Amino acid sequence: MNALYDWKKSTQFATFKQIHYSLKEEDIDIHKLCQISRENQKVLDQQRDVLLLRPSESNIKQLPNHIGNQTYQLGIELGFKVVDMQHIAMNHVTNLRGQTEEVLNIWRRRPEATFEVLVKALHRIELSSVLSYMTYEVELEGKFKERIIQDINISQTLDHMMSQLVISSDDRRRIEQHAGQDDQNEALLEVINKRGGHIYTVFVDALRTSGYTDLADEFKCDSQEESSCEALEQPPSKGLSEWTVPVYRVRLQKNYSNIIDCINHEKIVDHLISRDILTIADSQMINACPAQIQKNRKLMDILLHGSEKGYNEFLNSLQEDSVHTELADEIENTPVSSRDLSTMQGCYK
Repeated sequence: MNALYDWKKSTQFATFKQIHYSLKEEDIDIHKLCQISRENQKVLDQQRDVLLLRPSESNIKQLPNHIGNQTYQLGIELGFKVVDMQHIAMNHVTNLRGQTEEVLNIWRRRPEATFEVLVKALHRIELSSVLSYMTYEVELEGKFKERIIQDINISQTLDHMMSQLVISSDDRRRIEQHAGQDDQNEALLEVINKRGGHIYTVFVDALRTSGYTDLADEFKCDSQEESSCEALEQPPSKGLSEWTVPVYRVRLQKNYSNIIDCINHEKIVDHLISRDILTIADSQMINACPAQIQKNRKLMDILLHGSEKGYNEFLNSLQEDSVHTELADEIENTPVSSRDLSTMQGCYK
């Protein structure tokens, strides 16, 4: 490959005729040239609609263990320029696996990246045997990632998922630390793909609740429904005291959407400052949020990272306001089951 590249660079009028002549002189089958323009017509094992999807990282994570010293050829077949492959090789001088991982990760983000392109490239370099290490599960990332990243505003979606206990306040912080909406959406998808199971079902419900009905309908597929059913199996039988997630935190989260939609933060914050739960700096941080619901979300974030004393004083502040007495009773009397604790504890694994 490098010899041909060097020859092309050093020759002003490089032609196939010259290659044809050289092959003939060296008694090499000249029909190898036919492979340059002939499409691979081998019957592929997967259905056409699957082959046209973009592979996810998990679909191809085993391939770098089996490509060996043919990464260079694979990169060329996948459309990399020779100079790009030289740079990648220099980045991983003694690490062939690292070279392969970088090639596949860069290629996977290109518009033309599909299972079909990768399968045909592996056939052309006579590495079809490694296809057994590739999986074709249609994940959220592979089928819907681009649309979700580009199309949705996830604030309401996160509210719903918080109330269903499938993401924690720590998860939300990690997601919202990204400045751009696209980056936040991508961070959420990483959490969903990592955990799988019941979180898929909740995410679909959250999309529908947030007004993304068409996207929620498209998202449904058999494999996801099966994983959801598995996640809904009865959790291990434990008493409430045996779980490490505090019960008060579960009660707050189960009422998350209701709380941020109903409360006005000002009297609550004043009460919590007077009880040494919040500081003036906390109050300033809350008030810096532009909209009421965002102020309420910031207050909830502080409470969910705080102590049970903060939770109790929050309930006291609601009880003192006749408008919110019913909400305080609803939070305090929210049932907490082993399944709730199991679901929420899964956020911290």
